[in-house]
Amino acid sequence: MKRLLPLLLLPLLGIVPARAQPTLPESARLLTLRINGQAVAADTISSRFFLGEDRALRLNIVRADDPDGEGLTIIIDRFPIQARSYSFQEILSGRNRDASYRFGKVSAYSKSCGQNTGNVTITGVNTVRHWLMGTYSCQVCEAGRGGRRFTLEGTFRYPVEKE
Repeated sequence: MKRLLPLLLLPLLGIVPARAQPTLPESARLLTLRINGQAVAADTISSRFFLGEDRALRLNIVRADDPDGEGLTIIIDRFPIQARSYSFQEILSGRNRDASYRFGKVSAYSKSCGQNTGNVTITGVNTVRHWLMGTYSCQVCEAGRGGRRFTLEGTFRYPVEKE
C-alpha cells in the first residue's frame, strides 16, 4: 500500500498523462449512394467534387463496382459556397442544376424526367480544409418510350478541388 500511495497523489500534482484529443481528419472522404433505395458502394478514390472558375460546382459520384465509369454527375451553376438547399427546379430561373447517370448501358438524365425534382443540400462548409458536407437526391430517366426512372440519393462529407 505504501508503494501505491505516491501514484494516488499524482493527479493532485497535475502529473497525469493527458488523454489524447480526437483530431479531425485533414480531408474527409465520406460518401454514400443509394439507387432506388438500395445501397451501392461509392468509390471514394475515383469520385470527385470540383468547383470551377465560373463558380459551377460539379459532384461526380462513381460506383465502386465501376471505378472507370462516369457514375452520377450533378452540376450546380453559380454556386455561392453557402450552406443551403439547391433545387433542380430552379433551372427555369436561368440557373443550371442538372444530373446525369451512366452505368454500363444505362444513360439517364434529370431533364428527361417529367419533373426535375432533384436537390443538393449543403449542411456544412469548411473553407480551411476545403470540403463540403450535405445530402443529395435526384431522379434521372432514360430517354425514349419505356425508359426507366432511377432515384439516386446519398450523403457526403467530401473535399472540393479547383477545376
